[in-house]
Amino acid sequence: MKPEQRHSIMEKAVKALQAGKYSQAISTVNKINKLKSQQDYKSLELEAYALFHMQKLEKSLESYQQLLGFCQDNEQRNSTYRNIAKTQKTLGLTRVAISSFEQCFSLDNSINNAPIAAQLGECYLDEDCYGELDKLTALMQSWPGYYAPAQALLISAAKKQGNKQLALERINAFLAHSSFIEEWQLEFAIDTLMFIREHQSAIKILKQAEIDFVNKPWIRYYQAEVKARQGEHESVTLLLSDELIERLDFMRQKAAYKLRAEAFDKQQRYSDAFIDFTAMANLNHQRAQASSHTDNVASLQKLDLSFLHNVKNIHTKEHQPVFMMGFNRSGTTLLENILDTQEQVIALSETRSLFNVTEAFSYKLNKRYPQDLPKLNEQDLNILHQEYFDYFTHNGIQLKDNSVVVDKFPLYTIDLPLILSLFPKAKIIFCLRHPADTCLSNFQQNSANNQQQAKLNRLEDCFKRYQQVFTLFQRYQTELDLNIHFVRYEDLVSDLEKEAKKVFEFLEIDANNDYLNFNQHAKQKVVMSASSNQVVKPIYTESCYKWRNYQEFITPHLAMVKPFIKAFGYSD
Repeated sequence: MKPEQRHSIMEKAVKALQAGKYSQAISTVNKINKLKSQQDYKSLELEAYALFHMQKLEKSLESYQQLLGFCQDNEQRNSTYRNIAKTQKTLGLTRVAISSFEQCFSLDNSINNAPIAAQLGECYLDEDCYGELDKLTALMQSWPGYYAPAQALLISAAKKQGNKQLALERINAFLAHSSFIEEWQLEFAIDTLMFIREHQSAIKILKQAEIDFVNKPWIRYYQAEVKARQGEHESVTLLLSDELIERLDFMRQKAAYKLRAEAFDKQQRYSDAFIDFTAMANLNHQRAQASSHTDNVASLQKLDLSFLHNVKNIHTKEHQPVFMMGFNRSGTTLLENILDTQEQVIALSETRSLFNVTEAFSYKLNKRYPQDLPKLNEQDLNILHQEYFDYFTHNGIQLKDNSVVVDKFPLYTIDLPLILSLFPKAKIIFCLRHPADTCLSNFQQNSANNQQQAKLNRLEDCFKRYQQVFTLFQRYQTELDLNIHFVRYEDLVSDLEKEAKKVFEFLEIDANNDYLNFNQHAKQKVVMSASSNQVVKPIYTESCYKWRNYQEFITPHLAMVKPFIKAFGYSD
């Protein structure tokens, strides 16, 4: 191909790319890339970039990895590894993305690569790699202008680890470091303080923000949140006008709709509440549609489970974790905090422990999860078993001989075949709640944009997901030998002592009475789940059968969960 012809093709491809015409850009540049002899760095980079924006992520990743062979200097290598990492992270392969970001950083660990450092820090945070995060942030804090971003990562780490005191210490250092505090720093500090329930400290900073940043819409949002925590629900609805919500950024808009909806709910204005919950759900759905999420339910529904009848328990001398599951908003956080009052219980609250195992299928075994579960040999199982317990070692969790590990994640329900592959005799605590209440409560949450939450936005989506997950679970019940104890939320809140004792007996724990004051125990830590504000209260029954307040909206979807209402002993 003549140079002038090549130049013309690239020019047309770039114009198509800039216009957002990604298919056209690819078909144009393929006139060059179809022959290996014609490929170069720029032509392959353009193709990979266009594929990424078309959400053809696997192909984009393949193209970026191929591009490494065409890099002529460290600047190009740095850019390529960054794009590889970005694509891997979008695919949910965060642990692999860490390696790619680290490759970038190995090429240049100076302030010139600060944006890479920040992204790597976010990945460390996502994967609970706190030791690596400490080292990275120490370097970032030595760079001019990067103390605050590094400290923000450390604050988020303390919050995620449930260490309230450490989070407070880091927030104080964050605000005291410079005489000039930027707007984002105040907003971040207030948001974190509200989350960890240090409301008075948040109010103090908020008053300063009102002086320094007059008429900023986010300030009104936090004023409304303070009023909500003080029980002044009418004030919340007055502060959060439609006009104000329109002025908020996307993330704060979602939070504002939820806050106002909850205030309407408290005032028994259920139709108004439903409108705002729907507005929030639509924003979450919009974001989820723009992202790529893997769904294993369909694959597991097709999986031949007979292989589990022959799995041997090859690690009988090691700790056998107890797995707590059910469905989001079914009482798992409440029960976890009740159990966590006992000294011998080590409660893992929605951590990476089992998800690290699923990621290891790809990057350690070169296998697919869950499709290749039946193909695991003893060596594979040993590797995955070690991967699970590496989480404990990596995070400094020490297990004593009498330790009882309770690993809680509501949608572990989906992954029961994996759990039983690693721990064939595992005890399972299964939390239930009236299906209509469960679906309504999920609809009312400002859900995260991740694999577990992406299908729990709109009300109909919540009912569909519940139906999918529990249809799968019923299959597990029929075909698998489960050592399982069911706890109904309604029974737990109506008779805590009776139901808790049943759980302790199942776990073979000689419990003391500290569990009766579980809420005081919860106040000393950071609760990361959506129940963080509820679990610090004494037992209450107001959340039972709340769906009846929204019956006109719920009724059209009830047929999807009716079989489970009956199966779990509830009435319509």
